[in-house]
Amino acid sequence: MAMLDLAAARRQGTGKELNRKRLVQGKVPGVIYGKGIETRPLEFERRELEKFLSTARRGTVVVRVNVKDGADAKESFAVLKEVQTDPLTDRVIHVDFYEVALGQKFRIEVPVRIRGKAAGIELGGVLEQVVRSLEVECTPDNVPEHLDVNVSHLGIGQSLHLGDVAFPPGVQPVEKDMKMTIVSVHTPRVEEVVTVAPAEGVEAAEGASVAESGEKEK
Repeated sequence: MAMLDLAAARRQGTGKELNRKRLVQGKVPGVIYGKGIETRPLEFERRELEKFLSTARRGTVVVRVNVKDGADAKESFAVLKEVQTDPLTDRVIHVDFYEVALGQKFRIEVPVRIRGKAAGIELGGVLEQVVRSLEVECTPDNVPEHLDVNVSHLGIGQSLHLGDVAFPPGVQPVEKDMKMTIVSVHTPRVEEVVTVAPAEGVEAAEGASVAESGEKEK
């Protein structure tokens, strides 16, 4: 997996008003934090950050963050944890990064990607993806962008379980239940039509009405 680079600067001063000014100036505030690591406020150039996000949002990516702090610069490795956007404009207004150490294992959610077309679909079956991401444990240089599962062999009534997933070398699932269902193919659910019998009083009244009508016609 390719590692991406992203430039940042140590953010001087915090608060909503200062962050609003940064956004107007084309900068996006953010933070980088980690286990046993001081949380550091950062700011990013919007154009560079949005270019990075266009790639990072496609999967799981480890980024080399080059943080400039005055005359000094520090290199950190991190994964994208959260992106906050403006509800009106959908523009990015804040980002969170989780710092990791190269060579040290950590846990991260990786998306599950379906490959192939299940055989059961040709027979009228419906494919259901029960799990869309899996938490795995690995080192930053081994983080997979996604986990592929091939469902082409699945017939109606069959499922693919965690134990069937092929994990890359150095990557292990955190979940220990190997029978956990990832994908299944089932028959379409048919809604039952319930016929409600008319109440006895209603049936009698309707019967009387018909009889009376017949008598009148006579």
